[in-house]
Amino acid sequence: MNEQEYMNITSKIDEKYVDEYRIYTAKHTISLRKKIRTCLLVAAAAAVMIPVGVIAYKKITHRDKLKVYFSDKGVQRIEESMLVDGYTVENGKIRLTVDVQMCDGNYIYGVYTLTALTEDAKSHLISRESKQVYADTGEWIYPGGGGSQSATGDAISEDEISFAFTYDAHNAYLDESRPRRMIFYEYVETGESDGYGHVVVEDYTYYEGIYFDLLTEPNVPTKTIRSADGEELTLSPYGVSRLDENWSGPANEGFTSIDSIVVLGTDGDRLNIMTCQSNGRVTTDLEDVNVGYSGDIGSGEFSLEFGVFLDLDNFNGVEINGVTYMEV
Repeated sequence: MNEQEYMNITSKIDEKYVDEYRIYTAKHTISLRKKIRTCLLVAAAAAVMIPVGVIAYKKITHRDKLKVYFSDKGVQRIEESMLVDGYTVENGKIRLTVDVQMCDGNYIYGVYTLTALTEDAKSHLISRESKQVYADTGEWIYPGGGGSQSATGDAISEDEISFAFTYDAHNAYLDESRPRRMIFYEYVETGESDGYGHVVVEDYTYYEGIYFDLLTEPNVPTKTIRSADGEELTLSPYGVSRLDENWSGPANEGFTSIDSIVVLGTDGDRLNIMTCQSNGRVTTDLEDVNVGYSGDIGSGEFSLEFGVFLDLDNFNGVEINGVTYMEV
């Protein structure tokens, strides 16, 4: 859940439990629309058929919604790279589709779509919650780093919402020998009080049987890039990341604002993902891009998604806030 969702919930929960909660990933989004040029900061193998002389690839079901997270060209590249997940499960009320799921070795990143199958289910899409469990036992994984990015713009329609998600691929608290599962539910008040506040419980009325398993093995090409002072990041077609499982810094201790992102080409070209000016205006080489990031770039937990999907053969570095990281 995101921070606002958590605050909405905990305002109804016994206060003595509130300090036990730790937000492990503060997800921030920078939406860039070239037309208005305004900078906004807000907190599986694919089935492949190959006829003679033709390469066919699986199409993403919710292409228009995924353009919000990857751009039109990015969605096409994901399809051509055979990265479409396509896992679907439904229960008569809600359908879950995992449109794409990728892993760079540090984090699992992707987009899932929830579709209301009945009129009354429409109002239950945005109130969804999720948690990680081990698939073999259903045991809740705590802590559970990661979360879903709040859906905006064209990712939302009356009966369907697509969410981007980011979760740790590995960490000291995880038993990596067991598959992990994301299960969905809602928080509801029972109408009872325990003497401290209203009792809130997990409700599966609309989300019974709605889940998907997390991909934990890398399935995209990556490059190790390094700054002049030795800080390393992992570069993938969709972003950069760093995950040090031995890092134990405090969660949500603050974050460094991302003011500029430039991807560096092997031929010396510079692709300006976005640059925020001091007056709040933005420049970008892209028509439309939605940048997401979590954690802090100077910490042991950081993930930044470009909002596009690039051909990594053509890029070997990135410049973030003026600091250059080049392929080792």
